[in-house]
Amino acid sequence: MAFISTTRFILSHPLGVRDRSGALARYLRWQLGSRLLGNPVVCPFVESSVLIVERSMTGATGNVYVGLHEFCDMAFVLHVLRPNDMFVDIGANIGSYTILAASVVGSQSISIEPAKSTFKHLQRNVAINDAADKVEAHQCAIGRDSGVVKFSTEHDTTNRVADEDFLGKVDEVRLQSLDTLLHGRQTLLWKIDVEGYEEEVIAGADATLRNQPPLAILSELASPFLLRTLTEHGFQRATYDPFKKRLELLKEAGGAGGSSTPNQLWIRDFDTVARRCSTSRLFTVNGVSF
Repeated sequence: MAFISTTRFILSHPLGVRDRSGALARYLRWQLGSRLLGNPVVCPFVESSVLIVERSMTGATGNVYVGLHEFCDMAFVLHVLRPNDMFVDIGANIGSYTILAASVVGSQSISIEPAKSTFKHLQRNVAINDAADKVEAHQCAIGRDSGVVKFSTEHDTTNRVADEDFLGKVDEVRLQSLDTLLHGRQTLLWKIDVEGYEEEVIAGADATLRNQPPLAILSELASPFLLRTLTEHGFQRATYDPFKKRLELLKEAGGAGGSSTPNQLWIRDFDTVARRCSTSRLFTVNGVSF
């Protein structure tokens, strides 16, 4: 079943369809090589960057197969950011987005990952890419208040804040608001991937959204609260075509962000974001340029 679902992912992916034989070869090489070599494996990523990947890392292995697992979102990050911009990676996991921003583009990154073991993987990817001077890493959860929360530890990219009915293994992690962590700093782009905790993240960022809002937000969840709150703060839903470098507003809120992502793209100041993307330099991944 895993083979079938992974093959479907590869063959329908925007980069996979342009390099089907190469993507399938990388998948087969990974399945064989990772078993023979064991964990972890240093894998080429974008341009001169690398990722340290293990077989259990679902999103990271997607990067191995097709180059950019979440193509539309990751390409948007590459196209909209510039050196010395500030990127905020909330739910950084092992750091795929952080490395794109800090190592490939040269932006500053505030990278937040609650799970203790995953945070160590984030740190080693930052270290192997010599990006420590670009990355401010925090092991904590982001919410509306300060305190402590329980966080699951055994679910790879879907680890999350655990409620009182959760029966799996958890760690206690520090909780703070984005307002407190950013403390008035101007940022350009936020990526929020917190497995259903997005409303809490936005609720704890009210002052920042009023006074130092970013130009764009990528968020996995599109709840009525988020739709209402971000609209009130001047954000609009959009889609992005990386191959055409074309940003378009959605006529109606809701819906998926792009062909390879369930995420929602929110932008403020359409003209500035569109101009940044259209004038971005080209990036090449596995022989495909965008």
